[in-house]
Amino acid sequence: MGNADRQPNARLLAVIGEAGWTYDATARAVCRVAAENGERGLRTNASAVSHWVSGTRPAASTARFLAEALSRKLRRPLRPTDLGLSAPSGLAANDEFLPSDPVAAIARLGKADLNRRTFLARSVYAISALALPLTYRREIAERGAHVRGTTATIGDGEVSAVREITTAFTHADERLGGGHGRSAVVEYLSTDVAAYCSAMFARETDRRAMFGAAAELAYLAGWKAHDDGLAGLAQRYYLHSFQLADESDSGPHTGYILRILAHQALELGRRDYCIDLADAALDRARGRVDAETESLFWLTVARAQAASHSPRRAIAALSRAETLLDRASSDQGPHWASLGGPPEARLASHSGKALSSLGDLPAAENHFRRSAACWDPATHPRIHALTLAELATVQCGQGKVDEACGTWSAALDGMTGIQSARTRDSIDTMRRHIAVFRGRGLVAARRLDARAAALRAAGA
Repeated sequence: MGNADRQPNARLLAVIGEAGWTYDATARAVCRVAAENGERGLRTNASAVSHWVSGTRPAASTARFLAEALSRKLRRPLRPTDLGLSAPSGLAANDEFLPSDPVAAIARLGKADLNRRTFLARSVYAISALALPLTYRREIAERGAHVRGTTATIGDGEVSAVREITTAFTHADERLGGGHGRSAVVEYLSTDVAAYCSAMFARETDRRAMFGAAAELAYLAGWKAHDDGLAGLAQRYYLHSFQLADESDSGPHTGYILRILAHQALELGRRDYCIDLADAALDRARGRVDAETESLFWLTVARAQAASHSPRRAIAALSRAETLLDRASSDQGPHWASLGGPPEARLASHSGKALSSLGDLPAAENHFRRSAACWDPATHPRIHALTLAELATVQCGQGKVDEACGTWSAALDGMTGIQSARTRDSIDTMRRHIAVFRGRGLVAARRLDARAAALRAAGA
C-alpha cells in the first residue's frame, strides 16, 4: 500500500487515547507482551506506533500483541479488528479458547503448533482468557459430542499406554527441559490420543479415564510450551486440558488445571483472576482428594494471596498446607497430581515463593534451601537448578553476596544442556542482580558473570 492510499487509523488512535497512553508507552507495553510470548527481540517504538495510527499495518503477530496490551490496560477483551486492523487467520480468536469440541480443538491446536511459522506468533497470552474456566459449563461442550465416534473400541490398555507415555515424557522433560521433545509430545497428543478420544469405548468408565489421561498429556504440552517461553501457546493447551479433564467428570482434576493457570499468571506477574482461580481450584478439591494432594491447592491459595499483599491469608493457607502434608498417609494420590515431583519439595518451593512475595526473605531462604535438598539433581536437574537460583536471589537480597554467588554457581552446574527459557531467564536475572557487585570489583561476582555469559552464548 502506498502512502497516497493509506488511511489514518482513527479507531486505533481512539483506543490509545482511551488508555491514556503516549505512543512510547504503547510501544513499551507491546514489547512486554511480546517478550512474555517468546519474542524478546521485538523493537517496537513510538515511531512505529505513529506509523500504525497513520495507516501502516503492523505484522499480524504485533497486532495481536497490541490488542492484548490494550485489553489489559482497559480491562476488556480487544481484538485487532477492534483496533481497525485485520484479524490474522487461524486459531487466534478468543472464542476458540474454550471451543465446543475439545477433542477436535486439541487436534487443530497440535497441527498448528507443529506448523510453527503460521501459528506461534498468533497465540498470545490473554488475561481475559483466565476468567473463562471460572464460568465454563460442560453442557455447552457436549454440543460437540455428536462428531465423535469411530468403529474402534478403546479400553484399559489404551488408557494405561497414554499414562505410561505421559510419565516417560514428563521424566524426560525434567532432565532435558521444555524445548526438548516438545514436538513429539504434541504429535502424540494431537494424533493418537485425539483419535482415542474420538473412538468408541467399552465402558463409560473407560471413556472418562481416557479423557483424564488426555488431559494430563495436554497439561504436559502446556507445561513444555511454558518452559520453552511460549506463554500464549501454553495457556491454550492448559485451557484445552481443563476441558478434557472436565469431560472425565473429575472436579479435582479440573481444579488442578485451574491451579496451573493461576501459577502461570503469577509467574508472568499478572495477578488478574489469580485469587478467583486459586479459590475455585480449592473448592473443587477440598475433601475430595487425599491430604497430600489437597495441600497443593492450599499452596496456590497462599501464593495468590501473597501476590495480592494479603499476608494473614497467605500465612494461614501455608499453615494449612503444612498441616495437611504432615498428616498425609501413604495412600496413593491421583495420577495427575503425582507427576509434579515430591510433595515436600513442592511445598517448600511454593512456600519460599509466597514468603518472598511477602518480603520475608530469611524465611523464604529456609524454604528454598529445604526444597533444593529435596530435589534429586540427577532426575530433576532443571527444578533443582531453578530452586538454587531462587535461593541465591533471596540470599543476595539479604546482602549475603558471596554466599549467593556460590549458590548461583551451583545452579549453573545444573543448567548446562537444558533447553528451557526459564533457565535462560534465570541466568539473565542473576546477571542483573550481580551487576552492581561486578562493577565494584567483587571477584566472585566477576567470575560468576563470566561463566553465565559463556553459558548463555553457548545457547543456554
